[in-house]
Amino acid sequence: MIKGFAKLTSIVLPSLVFMISMAVVGFAQSNPIEGAYNVTAQSTEIGTINFLLILKRTGDKWTGEVKDSPIPLEIKSINVDESNITILMDAGGTTVTNIGKIDGGKIAGNFTAGDIKGTWAAIKNDAAVIPSDKAVASASARSASAASAAGIEGTYEAKIVADGQPEIPFTFVVKRDGEKLVTEAPNGGDLIITGIETRDPDVVTLTATYQGAGPVPLSGKRNGDEIEGKWQLGNYSGTWSAKKKK
Repeated sequence: MIKGFAKLTSIVLPSLVFMISMAVVGFAQSNPIEGAYNVTAQSTEIGTINFLLILKRTGDKWTGEVKDSPIPLEIKSINVDESNITILMDAGGTTVTNIGKIDGGKIAGNFTAGDIKGTWAAIKNDAAVIPSDKAVASASARSASAASAAGIEGTYEAKIVADGQPEIPFTFVVKRDGEKLVTEAPNGGDLIITGIETRDPDVVTLTATYQGAGPVPLSGKRNGDEIEGKWQLGNYSGTWSAKKKK
């Protein structure tokens, strides 16, 4: 009987080990939806914006990151159900709901942001380098530190000029909050500044809303104490500029 049990064990145990090994390997494999995507979002109000979307899965939890967006976007949650995906983002205090259909390396669907409605499409970019969470945090910290060291913090007198319309003057303040920059426009009136992003110390993008419409990306190039750039909201466009107060 002992010999029979030993023989059975010699057959069953290797098979069991093999099955467990295959299960572990299968679990460790990345989900085909994971990766970097080139995204194009369009609507009448914001025109067309492009950014890089990174999707990751850890166990049953999905996380993501937005890079190179003209509008500061922070992913709050991601839900993937077979071939459907729902991504909730924060755009300077406005919730953006993205619903899409996954088809191989492509995603297409609709989004809403307050009263704004539009479409979005994403194409997988296997060539994009996906940094680790620590690398992203480190890069963000270095970017904020570099921007601060370059003297971007302060109070700015600014104006927005719409083609064929009177200019809108306003003041905004840039401050550092830990490892990130924050901003506000104390006397903006109908113009509300909701966020700031710096890709490097000399490229600045403010996010604004005007009379509830937006978000409007105000992207500009910084030259010393001055910033100049362009903006577009649907069929409206113009320029903006700011000068740091001494």
